[in-house]
Amino acid sequence: MPNNSNKEHDGLPDILPITYMHFIASKRLNKKHTSIISGVLFLSCCLLVATQPVHAAPIPSAMSSNMASNQVMTAPLPTKQKTSSQKTNSQAMSNQVQTHYSDAQPPFEISTIVDSETTLQTLANHRQWQHLLFYKNHQPEVISADFYLSAPTAQSRQNFSPYQELIATLKNSTNPEVVCRFPARYFWLSHHLPKLSIDLDACPQLPKTSEKMSVILVSSYLKNPASTFGHVLIKTHDHIDVDSDDNAASFATSEHQLSSNDLLNNSYNFGARIPENENGVMYAIKGLFGWYDAGFSESEFFKQDAVYSKTEQRDMWEYVLNLDEFNTQLLNYHLYEAKSARFDYYFIKQNCGYRSGELLELVSDIKTTQRTSPWYAPDFVFDQLVEYSDDKGEPLIESVRYLPSEQTQLRQQFVQLEKPLQTVINDFIRHEDISVLETLNPEKQALALEFLISHRNYKLSQDDNEHDHAIKKQLLSKRFMLPAGKRLSNLALQDKPSPALSNKTSQAHVSLGTNDSQLGVALFVKDPLNTYTDIDKRFKAVQLSVRYDYDKDKPEFDEFVFLDMQQIENMAQPLAGEPKMSWQLQTGVKPDLFEPDKHSVYAQAGVGVGAKSGEYLLGYGMVNASIHDQDSHLDTSVELGLRIKNPKQQKQSAQLSYTATKRASHEIVQQAQLTLRQQINKNNDIRLVADYIHQDSQDNHQNINNQHSSSDKDNALSVVWHHYW
Repeated sequence: MPNNSNKEHDGLPDILPITYMHFIASKRLNKKHTSIISGVLFLSCCLLVATQPVHAAPIPSAMSSNMASNQVMTAPLPTKQKTSSQKTNSQAMSNQVQTHYSDAQPPFEISTIVDSETTLQTLANHRQWQHLLFYKNHQPEVISADFYLSAPTAQSRQNFSPYQELIATLKNSTNPEVVCRFPARYFWLSHHLPKLSIDLDACPQLPKTSEKMSVILVSSYLKNPASTFGHVLIKTHDHIDVDSDDNAASFATSEHQLSSNDLLNNSYNFGARIPENENGVMYAIKGLFGWYDAGFSESEFFKQDAVYSKTEQRDMWEYVLNLDEFNTQLLNYHLYEAKSARFDYYFIKQNCGYRSGELLELVSDIKTTQRTSPWYAPDFVFDQLVEYSDDKGEPLIESVRYLPSEQTQLRQQFVQLEKPLQTVINDFIRHEDISVLETLNPEKQALALEFLISHRNYKLSQDDNEHDHAIKKQLLSKRFMLPAGKRLSNLALQDKPSPALSNKTSQAHVSLGTNDSQLGVALFVKDPLNTYTDIDKRFKAVQLSVRYDYDKDKPEFDEFVFLDMQQIENMAQPLAGEPKMSWQLQTGVKPDLFEPDKHSVYAQAGVGVGAKSGEYLLGYGMVNASIHDQDSHLDTSVELGLRIKNPKQQKQSAQLSYTATKRASHEIVQQAQLTLRQQINKNNDIRLVADYIHQDSQDNHQNINNQHSSSDKDNALSVVWHHYW
């Protein structure tokens, strides 16, 4: 398990919805509070996306014209001779950056390896050189001491120049300690400066550079909203043979399980350094405002697999990069350098996705971090990977393979076993009586024992206790007494398309209906109806919508969703002991159901059951409780839902939902909604939405409820366009 001092969280902290619910529950709000809290929520949304610091890093006047164009240098480096004035300027600049080096360092003349001042300026402005320095938007982003040779302190970086850093790096090319600390810089410089003699083989700690590099997408994790949009890892990669008919974007590789060599490969994880037992509120505040520092940590991949695949039960997709030998070696060396760098950390923007995408920009012209929005989800990296190809039409992805979690593997293997064998395994899981296995012949008994040993490992990853260790030891002892037979690992595992093939995660929508029109935007959306998304998970955060009511003839605020989460578990799951309870959570501000002219600040939680048939048909039922700032302060409701997707392409999907809501002293309001979705392309879809609302009238509430009784507004039909970016 990685130490908590270096963990990565990629979105909103899980403390926020809990704190919000406690606030609502502890206050008896009146009508005055509605507008106040609505404003606070909206301002909070603005703060979430506007907390990036802006540092104005002045550029030396002599460098202004050169630094103004941060472009990719593709032409050969010039080799003109220096003029007298260029020699003078170069010598003066060189003298300025050498005051802190060791007196024992041998003298080194840059003129012996560089033909002209123009060559130095071109190198300093080169895209790859500035990426090696983590120099972006005219400022250095590394905050740790001594990462920059020419500016080792925060004060000296106020006028940081890639040119000065280039001079300092060249001046230290005879210093073995510096060369071995910055192998990527010297490897890159020796490629562009043939006269520069660098012996990186003399550095014993450098990584192997012949291995391919992979970028890994870790699936979402709803138990922590901060990880709802996944996580990004970098790892070295052992070669895997892929069917020749598969192209670089194929997801149909045959190997879904990690080999022992794979588990021992190096991995790099970018995360914030969070103190042990950090208070949740302080974590939320510090993560938003950049009060943590962060960096890349290196470890064997089995440690990451233990956390994500076995403890948190998250699927992974490994993207093997299609890099030539030079860029493969450069990226390996750059990761080695990056381990010593520390950065300011913002889990809204400068998180694992942003920094990992930045690494890919070093070895390609992909634009993973040039996103105009002030938020960044890890999914954005893989959106770009899937869509990218270079000028020659070459993809950046060589192959992709699906690595299912331990839970996913067990569930897929279990359904392939014979029914009598499933029954015996479930009996043992429930009662832990090993005698039930005696009813099987030796071959099936061996297969059942292998499954039960894997299942016990799965349980131990969730809760390491002496009892499960004792049961595992008993199962192992029994298995060793039986001959070799059909292996559990021989059972095939199904492919699952990467979520990167789905739409992007920010959404805008326009709705034209029979009663009104709407316009809305959401920062983070995972819609279960969308293509290549899980049908049993829903997530939405920070959505704001406005509407134009045709009768009122004016625009007005419609709804603000701070957080909306849903997880449906399969009650029909055949493997015993698996989670059965479904749940959901919603918070925000919306039109009050019983008094539509008012808006209600609310927090709703629900529990229930669900059932899945394959991956494309889902039904569920929920019992919900909602606290709010209107009269009675509490609503209860029963919710039923049905979702279906076209299993062939998932471009068509549908959802039917029904909710009956009760508030004290009000009649029950019944709502039904049918949604039909048709995908247009990856990031656009159109939906037909039919709504029905009904409330029985009551004499003593006729004035309130006549808006719902036999009104045309009981029924509405809308056409909705969704665009994702």
